[in-house]
Amino acid sequence: MYRQINKAGLIFTFLIMLMIPDILAQRGEKEEELKPIDRIFFGGNFSLMIGTITNIEISPLVGYHITPRLAAGTGIRFEYFRDKGFYYPYQTTIYGGNIFSRYIIIKNLGEGINLGLNTGLFTQLEYEILSLEKEYFDPPYTADGRFLAHSVLVGGGIIQPFGRRSALLLTILYNLNENARSPYSNPIIRMGVIF
Repeated sequence: MYRQINKAGLIFTFLIMLMIPDILAQRGEKEEELKPIDRIFFGGNFSLMIGTITNIEISPLVGYHITPRLAAGTGIRFEYFRDKGFYYPYQTTIYGGNIFSRYIIIKNLGEGINLGLNTGLFTQLEYEILSLEKEYFDPPYTADGRFLAHSVLVGGGIIQPFGRRSALLLTILYNLNENARSPYSNPIIRMGVIF
């Protein structure tokens, strides 16, 4: 069953996430100020698998730290997939873009338990739109052409800094619109880097 997410509800959720830092600031939490140039970050994901199944994905992103804990950004995604399978060989491309917001709940897990860890926990909300081929993603898989798949992804993950501005992110997301036309199934696990 295909479920559509109301656009107004998505915008409302995004705005609520933007207010979280103000709520936390009222608790007396003091955050360091970021210089304007330090607020911009870049990053993304890259994956490569070559063999009987070839899968190449490139998904760069750019974002902005609204506060030291809250960031928002956008990205693009391109994926090439080919299966040289004996019974049903095929190849396709997937492309599109997304917008996201990410909030760091805990900046340093090791601070409270003295383990020497500098790992943080974050939540993420993402809206993604991808162009897919009907022949491979739209049941009954007989039509030509492409269609747009809309996904609302929610979840979180861990962030491991490895420099002043760089960090490794491991993200687990859940697609609220998962159905037969989705390009992937739940959960969605991503590893990426920001700098």
